[in-house]
Amino acid sequence: MLSAPQDGPQRSVVARSAVRMEGSEVTVSLTAQPTLPGPAQWLIQGPLFGWLGDSETYPDRHFPELQVLRAGQPVPVTESVKAVAGGVDVSTLLQQAGINPWLIADTPPFVPTEGISADLLAQLVRAGAVGTSGTDHLAQWRAQRTLGVALPAGQTLDIRYRLRPGYALMTQQALAKANLRQRYCLADAPLRALGTRFGRSTQFIAKRYEIAVGAQDRTPPPVRLSVVPQAGVALVAACTRGHARSAGAGGWTDVEVVPDQRAVLHVLTLEPAGR
Repeated sequence: MLSAPQDGPQRSVVARSAVRMEGSEVTVSLTAQPTLPGPAQWLIQGPLFGWLGDSETYPDRHFPELQVLRAGQPVPVTESVKAVAGGVDVSTLLQQAGINPWLIADTPPFVPTEGISADLLAQLVRAGAVGTSGTDHLAQWRAQRTLGVALPAGQTLDIRYRLRPGYALMTQQALAKANLRQRYCLADAPLRALGTRFGRSTQFIAKRYEIAVGAQDRTPPPVRLSVVPQAGVALVAACTRGHARSAGAGGWTDVEVVPDQRAVLHVLTLEPAGR
């Protein structure tokens, strides 16, 4: 999950939030309070991560495709990278060596050593940032990307990036468990409808999405959701206000939804496996 923007002072700067999920992409639109004395200074942080092996589903957890827009146009951002190895900040060492910190998103994460002085390479190895495998050198640090952006009072900032859901293959019996019902407000009726439509023995590919919808983990009122699902999706579920229910393949349009206490919106999509 991409973390919520951090706005520095402990104040509520977001007046409202809107989320649009379209296929594999999401746009989170955050509108600043009109009464702010000046632009809100936000930091958008990716997770601190390292290489987890060739089976990692999402190796590019620095969100390289992320765009920050205002009225459809890119806005100026500042970017910084923090790299650590064993609790030691090795950002400066990587910079001095001219090493791309996002090599950790490659498989395998080979570090090119041509042009790096022997002393600097030795420092990286001693720090635990670079390991050796035969004659090869491998990235062993973890890194985090941070973007800084200003949002003037009353204006809307669009944060657009590729979704990275959790996957599971689930039976209808598993879908009826209490934790899923609570998190996504799944009711009996849509689950029965799935059984009628596809047969009770059908398994479903469940994709679970977590989307930050507030700043500083504070939920703005209200949060609106629109979903244009990927092909094959039979059900979209999330906790909503009013009379909105779990949707079918047609998705949702501007429905008010209820995030959790950390200002994270939970959305579930289901598609029958093998169809």
